[in-house]
Amino acid sequence: MKLNMLLLAMLLAPAVHAEPFISEYVEGSSNNKALEIYNPADVALDLTGYSIKVFSNGAITAGKTVPLSGTLAAKSTLVLTDTGSAAALAAKSNMTFGTSNFNGDDAIALYKGADLIDVFGQIGVDPGTSWGSNNNFTHDRTLVRKSSVVQGDVNGSDAFDPSVEWDFYAKDEFANLGSHSGSGTGGGGGVVVPPVGPVIGNCGDSATLISAVQGAGAASPEAGKTVVVEAVVSRVTAFATGFYIQEEASDSDNNPATSEGIFVYNDAAVDYPSVGDKVRVIGKVEEYFTKTQIRRTGLAACGTATPVQPVSVTLPIGNLNDWESLESMQVTFPQQLVVADHYNLGTYGELTLAPQRLFTPTNQFRPGTPEAVALASQNSRSKIVLDDLVNGKNPANIIYPAPGLNMNNPVRVGDAVNTNLSGILDYSFSAWRLLPAGTVQFTANNLREEQPVMRNLGNLKVTSANVLNYFNGDGLGGGFPTSRGASTAVEFERQADKIVAALSAINADVVGLMEIENDGYGSTSAIVDLVSRLNQRLGAGTYQFVQVPGSTALGTDAISVGMLYKPAKVTPLGNAVTTSAGVFGFGNRQPLVQSFTQKSNNEVFTFAVNHFKSKGSCPSGSSNPDRDLKDGQSCWNATRVQAANELTAWLATNPTGSADKDVLIMGDLNAYAKEDPIHTLVGKGFVNLVEKFQGNRGYSYLFGGESGYLDHALASSTLSSQVTYAMEWHINADETTLFDYNMEDKTAQQQADFYQPTAFRGSDHDPVVVELALKAVNPADLDKDGDVDNNDIALFNALLKSGVKLGLEYDFNKDRVVSSSDARAMATLCTYARCAIK
Repeated sequence: MKLNMLLLAMLLAPAVHAEPFISEYVEGSSNNKALEIYNPADVALDLTGYSIKVFSNGAITAGKTVPLSGTLAAKSTLVLTDTGSAAALAAKSNMTFGTSNFNGDDAIALYKGADLIDVFGQIGVDPGTSWGSNNNFTHDRTLVRKSSVVQGDVNGSDAFDPSVEWDFYAKDEFANLGSHSGSGTGGGGGVVVPPVGPVIGNCGDSATLISAVQGAGAASPEAGKTVVVEAVVSRVTAFATGFYIQEEASDSDNNPATSEGIFVYNDAAVDYPSVGDKVRVIGKVEEYFTKTQIRRTGLAACGTATPVQPVSVTLPIGNLNDWESLESMQVTFPQQLVVADHYNLGTYGELTLAPQRLFTPTNQFRPGTPEAVALASQNSRSKIVLDDLVNGKNPANIIYPAPGLNMNNPVRVGDAVNTNLSGILDYSFSAWRLLPAGTVQFTANNLREEQPVMRNLGNLKVTSANVLNYFNGDGLGGGFPTSRGASTAVEFERQADKIVAALSAINADVVGLMEIENDGYGSTSAIVDLVSRLNQRLGAGTYQFVQVPGSTALGTDAISVGMLYKPAKVTPLGNAVTTSAGVFGFGNRQPLVQSFTQKSNNEVFTFAVNHFKSKGSCPSGSSNPDRDLKDGQSCWNATRVQAANELTAWLATNPTGSADKDVLIMGDLNAYAKEDPIHTLVGKGFVNLVEKFQGNRGYSYLFGGESGYLDHALASSTLSSQVTYAMEWHINADETTLFDYNMEDKTAQQQADFYQPTAFRGSDHDPVVVELALKAVNPADLDKDGDVDNNDIALFNALLKSGVKLGLEYDFNKDRVVSSSDARAMATLCTYARCAIK
């Protein structure tokens, strides 16, 4: 009887299959590098879930991971080679792993999911030049696993002596690749006897609760153990090679800290249960990239059960750890969610949803303040990824929004999805995501505007636009790819059409440009190309460009700022100027400044176009003032603050020769509204026009699912009262990158469906548009703030008292003497003349 029970247990125990192992290692000259994987089993092996990891120079974290795929036949090999290997080696290849980046002193490991199957070398140890000694070393050699070895080394930290299990061959010896003799019984331990463990039992027998498997923490307390669970199938996902099960309500432990659902990895099984089936599963508990799962080794059908009801979840959740207690369960969101981010829509077909548009904390509050910290926390607790239920990258069919994405059926940030959105809460690819049930319906809450909607109260329009690396090759139709921008002439034409469409629709009288190629002002230059295209669209001579006299380029960066104007509306006053002094000699692009006279009224203003240092490529050093201080402003903030200070100091010297104090600063300042550089400019007396007219809802850029504006318009105090409106035209930030000019990673159909020569998604920044109503300065406006008020009367009397002799233009009572009685006359005049006396 005992013998029969033992046999039964062995039959019902998890099947033990011979695992693959590394059978050959090649480190030859140049890129001649290869690995061979051998399947010693008598059955074919599905390589899904297996991967090669490279641990360089004693690292304990893999620097390169190569997922394996396909099926490896019984007693057969898989040869992986470097993409740059010689023809003789490439001819042996079944699969390439990119540029291999491994050398004789690196550890290379074969994994099955999170389990180590074999390792060449010792993880966490750097042996110097190579492993081994005397003539048996790994550097510049080919090594073949001895035929006596039948399984891999599953201990990545044990000492590695290659002479024990490997035979050595000369450099660039490839003859043995593609076949392996593995008939021995030595090496990893010979014949494996299946251990006696848990048996699946009968439906209704005692079983481990899923809540006990999940546990109340981030990882399962049962990890590594074989368990038997019995629950209801809630979702079958062939794309994830498994299914989800959830406890019936009667089996819930009623502990809000533990999940009642779990993913069952189907492993090599080809049979799948159906939703609503009650099943009994036996398998090993694993933490697969921190998601708890059961690797199925047995399955029994137990009839059907009442469908599991989803748990209601409202965003933002109270704590990020709360997601763990819902892992792999059915959930529903009763509130209406909107699209917060579409960055991964093209690559993975997914969207990020939130209860409302999420704003960058430092766009709303000063960095490091409790309010900014609280908003950052709230944003992180407000996001859920909407999965498209498809594996792989760059899907040919983007399903969101239904029935499929195209230029005429877009999804924009702010668009809403249906309420009571339901599905399985899953954790994969480092994000909590919803595997939706049924078709997700979208509502276009954020409609496109074909042109900026202005108030039309002004008589002059000024804009700034980031043209996203507008590089025109050699200017003659060739010269692609360039260092930035379009890769081909076809792509450049697509890009140019979008930029021209946007600038034409804005139809500004003065235009500031960022990220235009810094290749001078000759006939083949990028700025001449852009002006030519605009004039072809709007009429000959509509625009001209601004150039600093004698300059062949603006600084030394690959990109620069630029400026265009309509000669029919404004006339340059003096010459354009720039500076390379101080911080503008490095990092911050040189500014471009020009004063203009408006032809209709002879009013003057000065326009300064800027592009401050970006937030990327942070410097090293714990004491570097430009390091990321983790206050939300990222790195290079000190350099941007210095740029703000030096710019305003330079502008105060009237570098264009104009004494008029009406100055407009615009451009990509790479700082959000409440960050130090903008705070500095406002402290110097400049007025944030986007904030003035849009409040705290302004945005021009999307990053990490959060909206804010890096693109600014700031007016001097005298000019501010002459600004009638300012806005961002949301043609770029809200649109998916799929709609840009690029053709890479798109099918031929997508290249057609996702592109139109319209303004939408010509750049990643929205243009800023400012409407001006320039007017003459009232001589009574002594403090030059644009209004004649009690401050001016007080200043008038103070000047008289100090003995300053005022001219007869201040003789308001016309008695040929300027005295304090003129202040009273000024007050009376302004009462009737609407001079803003308060």
